[in-house]
Amino acid sequence: MNLTTYPNDGLRQLVEGYRRFFNGDPVRRGFCAIHAEQIANTQAPHSMVVSCFDSRVCPEAIFNTNDGHICVHRNMLNQIDQEDFSMMASLRFAVENLKVQNIVILGHSDCNAVAKLQHLEELTPEIRAWLDRTHTSYRGATLEEAIKNNVLDQLGHLKQIPCVASAVQERGLNLEGMYFHINTGRMERYNVKQNQWNFISTEEK
Repeated sequence: MNLTTYPNDGLRQLVEGYRRFFNGDPVRRGFCAIHAEQIANTQAPHSMVVSCFDSRVCPEAIFNTNDGHICVHRNMLNQIDQEDFSMMASLRFAVENLKVQNIVILGHSDCNAVAKLQHLEELTPEIRAWLDRTHTSYRGATLEEAIKNNVLDQLGHLKQIPCVASAVQERGLNLEGMYFHINTGRMERYNVKQNQWNFISTEEK
């Protein structure tokens, strides 16, 4: 997918950052003294990324962002759960206080959490209870289908949250579903109008 127009500048920064990451041409990251002065007393992230707990998937690196550009919430299966106070507090603060332009649900290949859905009886009670919240229909799908379906379900859950729904309606908050291929570094983005997943072009502009 060759994005040439973006719903907002924040998504443009995410896509361009991803392209730098893929092509091995990252901007210099790190918390240096000069940058520290700029963000010492305020923050204005353009996006919130809800990512999986997997140690191989680091949103700050994948989107090649510097400190203060995105806020990240991570949990197993990148779930949006209204009973999870940590999730809801982070989400509400990002939407109502930080007024992020985008919320990205970031899934990834080889997700062990999704794979374990077929073997819940083997897990500890805590892990089983968390994963069991996920839709049981995934269990008959291929692993990639199940992971992508989970991303779309979480987008659906986002839309049911009042503060998110209001922000979408009133100020154009943009909701995105993405899927990162760990083995290749490629990224897919869900196109709502086409109802399909498309690879993001890795060609730098």
